Amino acid sequence: MFTIPETLPAVVLQKKAERLRRLKIPGYEDVTTPIEATDRTLLGIYKMALTRPWQILLDPISFLVAIYLSFVYMLLFMLFSVYPIVFQQKRGWNSGVGELPLIGIVLGAIMGASVILYTSTRGKKIEGGYKPVPEDRLLLAMVGGVLFPVSMFWFAWTAEYNSIHWIVPTIAGTFLSASFLLIFVSYLNYLTDTYLMAAASAMAANAFCRNICGSAAPLFTRYMFDNLGVGGAGSLIGGIATLLAPIPFVFYKYGGPIRERSKFTPKMPQHVGAHQEVPRVQNIAPGAEGPTLGGKDICQA
Repeated sequence: MFTIPETLPAVVLQKKAERLRRLKIPGYEDVTTPIEATDRTLLGIYKMALTRPWQILLDPISFLVAIYLSFVYMLLFMLFSVYPIVFQQKRGWNSGVGELPLIGIVLGAIMGASVILYTSTRGKKIEGGYKPVPEDRLLLAMVGGVLFPVSMFWFAWTAEYNSIHWIVPTIAGTFLSASFLLIFVSYLNYLTDTYLMAAASAMAANAFCRNICGSAAPLFTRYMFDNLGVGGAGSLIGGIATLLAPIPFVFYKYGGPIRERSKFTPKMPQHVGAHQEVPRVQNIAPGAEGPTLGGKDICQA
């Protein structure tokens, strides 16, 4: 923490402005940066950190992503109650053997992570001059959004009947787990790329919502599956997942205009940050050539 250099563009720009003011060069005595116009007191920082997540939560992108990930997170916690119902209560396996099908969940996570790793290391478009946009992150969420309800229906109705071999619902659970990871990583990356400097607030709001849903899931899961049956309860979950599946497709097509209308997303080049115009300090932006003093760049003085 004490040895890593400062890299936040807004702060680097502020330090350059401070150096210029100390040098008292004509025309630069009162140069300021956008970050200096904000409330940087401890009270101001806490006020922003504690209020902005709730404001961003009501933003269309953040709100719909929070609903989707909260539902997926809730189902993830439900599975730890559903698997004992399917493999212990219905099939009569003991507690040790009845937990073994959860290995399929682990394998699915590994499979999903492998897909993410493979796609994230392919930079052909960027190398060819393509400028990526946040919506590019949604391609895996689109795949996961379709795989999610399909694998949920598959799991529910193969687990409903003991006459179906146990490996069939276990394989369904593997694909269900893979869809979880594809959806989670894609959406969290999308939130980061969408809100940039406000990404921490967007993540905080999203984490609050999904953890509330995740903590509530074990309270009603057993009652839900006992009353509706595995097939009925699983179909209810799969039906909701089907209704949520179009969200990444909608954002992929209309995400750009939605981001433009949001007051929390940047409307200027990413390297400036802070969502503010920089009318007086564009000539001392990080890396820019500034006035010289005795052959030395003032910005580096």
